[in-house]
Amino acid sequence: MFSRWMFARLRAAENALHQGRIDEALRRLSEPDVRDDRRAQKLTDELARALLARARVQAQGGSYRDALSDLQSLEALGRFTPDAEALRKRAEDELRARVGRHQAREEAFAKAAADVQQGRLESGRLAVEKLEDPQGREQLREELDIRVQRSAQLLDQANEALRRGDLLTACRLWEEACERHGRSRPSDELAGQLVAAYRTAMDEWFRAGRLERMLAGLDATRALRLFAPELNEYENRARLLRRAVEQLAGLDSSGLHDTLLRLRAAGDAEWISPVMQAAQQIAEARGALLASPLGLLGLSLHRITLIGTPPARGEGHNGGVERPAAGPPGAALAGGLLLLIDGTGSSLLTTRDLLRIGRAGGGREIDVPIPADIQSHHADVVRDGEDYFLIARGPVRVNRQPVVRRLLRDGDRVVFGPNAKLTFRKPSVKSDTAVLLLSDRCRLPRDVSSVVLFRGTCVLGPQPSCHVQTREGDSRLVLFERHGELYVRKAARDGQPTGPAAPLPMRQTKAFGDVRMTVREYEPG
Repeated sequence: MFSRWMFARLRAAENALHQGRIDEALRRLSEPDVRDDRRAQKLTDELARALLARARVQAQGGSYRDALSDLQSLEALGRFTPDAEALRKRAEDELRARVGRHQAREEAFAKAAADVQQGRLESGRLAVEKLEDPQGREQLREELDIRVQRSAQLLDQANEALRRGDLLTACRLWEEACERHGRSRPSDELAGQLVAAYRTAMDEWFRAGRLERMLAGLDATRALRLFAPELNEYENRARLLRRAVEQLAGLDSSGLHDTLLRLRAAGDAEWISPVMQAAQQIAEARGALLASPLGLLGLSLHRITLIGTPPARGEGHNGGVERPAAGPPGAALAGGLLLLIDGTGSSLLTTRDLLRIGRAGGGREIDVPIPADIQSHHADVVRDGEDYFLIARGPVRVNRQPVVRRLLRDGDRVVFGPNAKLTFRKPSVKSDTAVLLLSDRCRLPRDVSSVVLFRGTCVLGPQPSCHVQTREGDSRLVLFERHGELYVRKAARDGQPTGPAAPLPMRQTKAFGDVRMTVREYEPG
């Protein structure tokens, strides 16, 4: 009975194969009990020939996936021949190439679509014409034509506004056309006309003193400046104008004079010279007031400020530092302090706004007693806000020029006599503290090589931007005042404080990182 049943199954597979139903014959002959029957082998050989023939036809017709499926079935039957292997390799190569071509077409369409959608009209048109897909090419052509028409409409409106002299509207419409539909040859041509018109207009507004109009026009040219970097020179002029306004509001007449000089170099205008003269008159009047006995007395007693003085940088902000409830307090800043740093030397720390400089032994009222042949009271250094003025009472040269009154700047070299020289330093714009670096021959008692005119904060470290340069270690520290006492905390490379603050007690050596320091009362004698 089993033999009859097997015969019937083989007969059904044979009929399916001879009638061209190859897949049915494959299914019947792939059944385990049929495949292992001896009588099925001849029929399987015939099926293998049919599968190989069909795979060849499918490969020739470009149906590579179907061809590979038949070859896989052939391999499962155990009838895989060298001819079948060669056919499979060719079909796989062709299928891989087809997939690559399809992917390349998709990428080309995506790139062309992105160019059109992002407004790159010229490059988008070239990319669209290269597309192999007719349907995709026609779709993008229609979208491209719509964008070109809308861009042309905006550019026509911008040209009309330019002809009317309405530069702000013309620039806004040009920018809208570029943002929505991208740059094109007409938009680039209009940009060139706008640049020329804006240069002429802003020069005219600057010379006529219509500064608000000039700044408004400059704000409207943000996108245009990307196209024409030469317009950035007006941005520099605008920065100078804003700085001059801040200096005028802060009554910084000296800084205002310098800024006006830069403005005149950037573009001369008749209104600049009268403003410079007024600023110079204010500076001279301010210097005369500071040099007067009344001004010196008021500054020395901390009773008056001739010109509104803002709080020192760093004052009023301590990152939440509070005076500790226990432990030794920081050194009091009531008088001069001697700051000793291991491996670096000594510095005199003073908070006085009026510093008297004179000959050592000339009198107890002298704050900086220099051991040299100069007058007993030779000069004063006066602090006013963030500025420091030198007022000469004897012969003084600053940068080889004789002076009577002088606004000191970072790096100024001051000479009182042959062996009495110092350099003025204000190394950090973030602090109002300044330093007088004394030459080797005029060091003060206790081997003091520098006088720190302390105001709020003082930075210690090996970098040139520090007020006191240490010679050993890499630590950077910030010395600051809270509650009339000195505190120290570590600082990052940019000078910003990091970590907790600690008091700097009097007459105790403290280590902060790799810096060891001590503060004592300063006694010149």
